[in-house]
Amino acid sequence: MKVKLVMIGFGTVGQGFAELLLRKKEQLQKHYQLEPSVVAIADLKYGVAVSEQGVALEQALKAVSLEDGFAGAGLAVKNITTEELLKQMDYHVLVELTPTNLQTGEPALSFIRTALETGHHAITTNKGPCALYLSTLLQLAREKQVQFRYEGTVLAGTPLLNLAETGLAGLEIQKVEGIVNGTCNYILTRMEEGMAYQEALKKAQELGYAEANPEADVEGWDAVAKVMILSQALFQHRISKEDVDRQGITDISVADVEEAKKQNESWKLIASVENRNGRIMASVKPQRIPNSHPLAGVKGATNAVTLTTDYLQQVTIVGPGAGKHETGYAVLNDLIAIHQKMA
Repeated sequence: MKVKLVMIGFGTVGQGFAELLLRKKEQLQKHYQLEPSVVAIADLKYGVAVSEQGVALEQALKAVSLEDGFAGAGLAVKNITTEELLKQMDYHVLVELTPTNLQTGEPALSFIRTALETGHHAITTNKGPCALYLSTLLQLAREKQVQFRYEGTVLAGTPLLNLAETGLAGLEIQKVEGIVNGTCNYILTRMEEGMAYQEALKKAQELGYAEANPEADVEGWDAVAKVMILSQALFQHRISKEDVDRQGITDISVADVEEAKKQNESWKLIASVENRNGRIMASVKPQRIPNSHPLAGVKGATNAVTLTTDYLQQVTIVGPGAGKHETGYAVLNDLIAIHQKMA
């Protein structure tokens, strides 16, 4: 079955997703009878490439290194706004991969709403719209009888949301806590090895884990957004960033880390959201946890989340929380899920 996609955003994740579509083409056809066809790609830097027969993804990927973008790579381009594109194109699924805006969720929020309102499925890895308006977007999708999927917003390709939705179906999830920011976990791991905070941060920036302005990570805001998403996804309760008790890792010293080691403990930035007798309690803060805890052994940029349930007690999932192909895989996984319900 051919599934037509419109991609908005062709940055790191968009490129990773495009590469996966090329590499997995035969597998998708053989195992899932899925034939994805990207009929348009819109990006502020590279332009708007459009083809009813499917944009050549090899050429689109070549455009990344060219000044003229998609046009320079020989693709047919169109002078059209993203909003017009979404209203005029014949497609099945919007793949929204623009940069995150945690203040308003825009412009991604409007793109997703436009797609859903016009009867199209939507996938995003963008935390902004989901942290602020996930409940609203899911309700709109239900009303329009389409799907809205967002696995990549929390742990990139590690399928936390799919685990909760299907793998733990029938259980009551009471609490979710874990390491949801790889940058902070990497910094704390390096500090355990003796690096000062600033040195560890610089190394994280060199490796691409941290941005030039790392505030969203090290002050806990990225984790706060993920807690806001989890509260809506798992507890159907919308919270604001002010509802989350937040503290970053900037005040933790090597001496603090060494003191914890002496007590057989480790520092971790722990994100938590819990349904406590009908009241949602959420926090993001550094904690000293015993080395016997499942999260204590999670090192480097790896993420891990423990879900506390009524009958399975605690279930922990561990995996990468960022990365080009890791996040691109989350989009692919969501696409397969949508296709299976379409077929």
